[in-house]
Amino acid sequence: MAVSQQPLKRGGLAQTSLFRRADMLKEKARMLRKTYVALDLLVTALSLVLALLVRFSFDAAPPNFELVKKYLATLYFALPLWYFLLRFNGLYESRRTDNALKVSWIAAKSVAEGIVLLILLAYVMKVAPISRSFLFLFGGINVSLLVLEKALLKKLLHAIREKGYNFRRVLIVGSGVRALSVARKILSHREWGLQIFGFLSHSPADVGKSIEDGGQVLGTLSDLQQVISSSPIDEVHIALPLLNLDTITRMLEICEEQGVRARVMLDLYSPTISKVHLEDFHGTPMLTFTASPVENWQMFLKAALDRSTALVMLSVLWPLFLIVALLIKIDSAGPVFFVQERVGLYKRRFRMYKFRTMVDRAEELLPELSGLNELSGPVFKMKRDPRRTRVGRILRMASLDELPQLLNVLRGEMSFIGPRPPIPSEIAQYKPWQYRRLSMKPGISGLWQVSGRTELDFDRWMELDLFYIDHWSLKLDFMILLKTLPAVLLGRGAS
Repeated sequence: MAVSQQPLKRGGLAQTSLFRRADMLKEKARMLRKTYVALDLLVTALSLVLALLVRFSFDAAPPNFELVKKYLATLYFALPLWYFLLRFNGLYESRRTDNALKVSWIAAKSVAEGIVLLILLAYVMKVAPISRSFLFLFGGINVSLLVLEKALLKKLLHAIREKGYNFRRVLIVGSGVRALSVARKILSHREWGLQIFGFLSHSPADVGKSIEDGGQVLGTLSDLQQVISSSPIDEVHIALPLLNLDTITRMLEICEEQGVRARVMLDLYSPTISKVHLEDFHGTPMLTFTASPVENWQMFLKAALDRSTALVMLSVLWPLFLIVALLIKIDSAGPVFFVQERVGLYKRRFRMYKFRTMVDRAEELLPELSGLNELSGPVFKMKRDPRRTRVGRILRMASLDELPQLLNVLRGEMSFIGPRPPIPSEIAQYKPWQYRRLSMKPGISGLWQVSGRTELDFDRWMELDLFYIDHWSLKLDFMILLKTLPAVLLGRGAS
């Protein structure tokens, strides 16, 4: 093997010293993990005691000893449960490169799961009931103290690493642009506690060369097994083009055999819009690129709120439905509802319901009015549309014609907030960049409505929909909902 560092020769004193140091580091890592566990359990016990003090501080009478004993007995179940959940959620894995937010999320998730399991356990085992408000108080204090503990530990470890201790040695496989990118990140984040041991290159001519301040090229790609079997290396970072899949696969097998952690740089595509995340597809890891919001708990909550709210509104507003239906029938001949095929999430078609605001068979008259369209693009809008009935004008101004779409929300075809659902003939005229607005469930209201509705041109309408998709959050939905009410009451942009 071509190796540029003489101390790596097998059997040398320097090599023996390095292995002794590696063993010492591994032992220290095990001790650190045990210390983390002990501190977390101590903080959890302290949290329960503090919750008790807060709980009994509101009582005028002195605390009942039996009651205090019952609450303290919770620790018999909580401590092993907390250890299992914190470990299961990955808190005791190496988190050198994780930010405080990710660590805080793991702590909060583990505690929340623990509280729920404690409540279920107390119910199943018929244990004397413990106040849920107390458990939530305990959970809140526990999360706060765990996050504070992790922040203090991170500062302490950073200070230790600044003095050259507690580093993990990293071997970077590659010497090109990708490898340089990995090296620069490691060198610019000393708080991660990573130290570059060296590089492996495609070309034998690179062996012995120094790569910036990151170290030397120790050998070629074929030397990986010999390097990690004869050197104290904690991690291997593979920074090769993904065209070398066979080579990368073999390298991962070698790292697995040696018990060395391996990381693969997956920069096969640099998205401008899509978000990238790793998923487990029934045991197969999949790198996922998505240009729409990820299906997470927020999306689940949005769907649950949509359907439950639609159900409540339909059960309350049915008298208004009857009144509007009666007015439509008195005013003009034709059905009460206007049913139209629309295009929803990922081009799925559905039947959208509205109260009829135009004369019967108004769509047959559209070709005669096409020259009077007041919007650019494939959408037809006309403020003084002669097809509109007297009641229809009032329903449009008050947006009451949209109420039947609560049925579409209840069926899961629409949401309260989202892009406006187009008709099939509209999407046939879309530009390629405009199709992405179909990657989210359409809504009764959205940015387009609170920004002017018919006063907007088509391209601006599309841009608002895409902005909504790219920046979606429950907070944004709530802000749009707050702006929708005055827009409806004032009839802004209605036609």
